[in-house]
Parts: sequence; C-alpha cells; structure tokens
Amino acid sequence: MTPSNAQLAMQVLLAAGQAKQALLHAIAAHQHGQTLNLQPGHHHLVTAHQAQNQLTARLADQQQSPDVLTCHAMDTLMAVESNYELVQALLSDSSAR
Repeated sequence: MTPSNAQLAMQVLLAAGQAKQALLHAIAAHQHGQTLNLQPGHHHLVTAHQAQNQLTARLADQQQSPDVLTCHAMDTLMAVESNYELVQALLSDSSAR
C-alpha cells in the first residue's frame, strides 16, 4: 500500500526525531569520555531524507504545494541536520566523520 502524503510527512518527522535522540545520546556519551559515535543519527537522517525525497517527488507530480504538516516535517529535518553538522564540526575528529 502506498503511504499518503501525510504518512510520508510523519515518517520524516519520526526519523528526524530519532536522529535527534541519537545525536543527544552521542553527545552525552562523549561528555562521559566515550568516543563520539554519530552513525546511528546519520542512519536516521538518511531514512528521513529518503521519505522527504518521496514526498517532494509526489508533491511535484501532483502539482501540489506542501501543507503545514509537510512544512513542519521539512523544517524539523533541516534543524536536526544542522545540529548534526554542528556537533560533527565541533566534537568529532577526522576519524569519526
């Protein structure tokens, strides 16, 4: 069954939220002396981007503008992606990237 636009937007939100939680967990572990591991967060960001790509392609095919839920999902993903990049730049060494 093909997911609706709203379901795709929710998939983006869910994966972005999981990426944020993984990022916060990685920061906390790093603060306790563990090696910074951004891979779980990166995995969730990839999942979110895949759903986002499906959604934006569908909206283009349907010649529709994004609704409020879709805008919220994209904004959330962008914010988490920015946080990920900032943490990567500030805390990781070249081997963790």
